Amino acid sequence: MGAGVECALGREATARALGRYRRRVVWGTAAGAALAGLGLGFGLLPGGPGAGGPGSGGGTWARDVAAGLCTAGVLVLLVGLGALRTARMMRRTLAAGPWSAHPAVAVVRGGMTPATVVLSDPDAGRAWPLVVAATRQRYERVRPGPDAVLWWCGDPGSGGVLAPPGGAELVWARPVRGHHTRRRAVGLAAAAGLLDRPAAMRPRGSALRPEVRRTTRRRAVLRRGPEAPVVTGAVTHPPAPRVGPVDDAARPPLTYATLTAAAGRQAVPRSGRHRPEADVRVVPWWRVRSLRRVADLPRTAAGLVTLAIGCAALLLRPEDASVQTYAVVAIGAGLVLHAGHRLLTTGRRTALRLAEAARSPEAVPGRYALLSDPYGGTPVLLVFPAGDGAHNAADDLPEGVLRLFSPGLRPRTWTWPGLPSAPSGAMELRGTSRAGTGTAAGGGPFLVPWIEGRPVWPVGPYEELRAGDPAVREFLERLAPPQVSSAGPGASAGSAR
Repeated sequence: MGAGVECALGREATARALGRYRRRVVWGTAAGAALAGLGLGFGLLPGGPGAGGPGSGGGTWARDVAAGLCTAGVLVLLVGLGALRTARMMRRTLAAGPWSAHPAVAVVRGGMTPATVVLSDPDAGRAWPLVVAATRQRYERVRPGPDAVLWWCGDPGSGGVLAPPGGAELVWARPVRGHHTRRRAVGLAAAAGLLDRPAAMRPRGSALRPEVRRTTRRRAVLRRGPEAPVVTGAVTHPPAPRVGPVDDAARPPLTYATLTAAAGRQAVPRSGRHRPEADVRVVPWWRVRSLRRVADLPRTAAGLVTLAIGCAALLLRPEDASVQTYAVVAIGAGLVLHAGHRLLTTGRRTALRLAEAARSPEAVPGRYALLSDPYGGTPVLLVFPAGDGAHNAADDLPEGVLRLFSPGLRPRTWTWPGLPSAPSGAMELRGTSRAGTGTAAGGGPFLVPWIEGRPVWPVGPYEELRAGDPAVREFLERLAPPQVSSAGPGASAGSAR
């Protein structure tokens, strides 16, 4: 690659994300090989599946265990090998080109089709429907929410890497196949308003310098210049405008006015009605539904019930015990150990401190803006001073952030009835003083916002935001991606590739 060309892998967060992904894949592949080897070894042990004579049932249980281990091991091994190939493609793509930022919408095409994301390039008048090749858990960490922008690195004609702003979570995506399927995906994205959104601010240090060539895996030569189109494989696109580097001074200030406008764009109507909870001021914390979930009580109870069912089956009918029975016992024990450990170590303590903060007579007025963190779609409450009329309150900077919890089951659709009905407004913060005994192990206090006459529960302590900190700026830009007016023609559904 020529000197001076920026590459996505040069960003520290991206390099760490790729390293984490590759380590997980290597460990998963090794686990699959170990399971398959264990199953083979178990089947070859003396007294194993082949030890019983004709008509003997002594080896049935062992034969089931060996077959189950081998099957699970081979499946995990095959998935791991495929993920290793994906990791290699990611590394090659990220090392070959820069990140670019694009407005994005997730579309549902129906049936059992994979997750589909449509990116738009307003400057070039293009829309790129892409199929995400990732598990649902990893896809949820990059799935675009309201007002979302995703980063892209690669060739839309052959595949590339998607990431939320910051490049700290990576998934592989490939183009949607079939002309009619692509047009339908872009049509769904257009109905969701994607093609009316302005261009996203380009990531820092992500521009390809003019007249620089590079070669990809498909030996497609890219050249960006004032008169040359961008050629990727066999598909030609109109050239993107040449834009100089964007410095911090050119980026819009992230004030109360800017962030509440972003909150308004991200807001969607809440479906359902909030089911009232017990008043934390008059009942113990474990009687408040949200605090029970913060403490992980429901999962602990589910694990205990599952373990009890499995143990009862083993004790009542030991002669009929099967692999499935032992699997139920193992699942129940795993849930009890995992959820119970969290309940006893951090969950119960967090719920207690949140309950104490919500009951505190100390209340500080303020304002909030409710935004969506693209890393997992977590609702985030930005805290602003109340304003006294002596200055322009619209220019206030956020003082802190609270990551919220909600009892809803569909976070990505933002249909949680437990969240505030308005994307911004007035609130009260209750809790101990920021230097008091209510601080968490990491140093932050436990504060609970009261909005619309009820507590809105955070999942952790209050985090202060320091003005002028580059990390804070990057975090706020992740929540409310900076947008610029589109210089090119608007995209249309017919521009789908």
